[in-house]
Amino acid sequence: MSVDNKKLLALQKDLTSSDKGVVVRAIKEVAEHGSPAIINHLLRATFKSGFQEALVEGKKILFNIKDNGAVDVLLDVLKGDEFIAFKSEIAASIWEAGLNAEDRLIDLVEIAITSDYMTIVEVTTIIENIETGFPFDEVTEASLIISEHLHEVEDESRIALLSSLASTLNSMVSD
Repeated sequence: MSVDNKKLLALQKDLTSSDKGVVVRAIKEVAEHGSPAIINHLLRATFKSGFQEALVEGKKILFNIKDNGAVDVLLDVLKGDEFIAFKSEIAASIWEAGLNAEDRLIDLVEIAITSDYMTIVEVTTIIENIETGFPFDEVTEASLIISEHLHEVEDESRIALLSSLASTLNSMVSD
């Protein structure tokens, strides 16, 4: 086993510790030694450890991730149920860190239509910050997904926000 793998395993173990000091130290080490493989452990330590200092330090790390490989992991987490209460903060970390999600439009839209108001706001921000635009067929598919879902939504503010997202998408068709 390589030194890097041993370090990651030790870091994963420390992130799941019940000792606040160990967890906070491990979170800080993620910035230096982390990889996308450790994101789930970082999220658990940040949002589920119950330590306020872990929450603060973990968000700092999430909002400064520089490895674009983390996008896939973060989007998978956003699609799942484990971190529902923290979806908006996790989505915010993608655009705060400047990660590139331009090839994941459909995933972003699917996350938005099943999320709460604040998560929709964050996903919309991710999409709006993609400067390259999107191919016509992707925008069409994404708009169709939103349209089909609007009939199931009862919350007027979510309907308005999702409709706004569809309009934004339609203005982002690239050549």
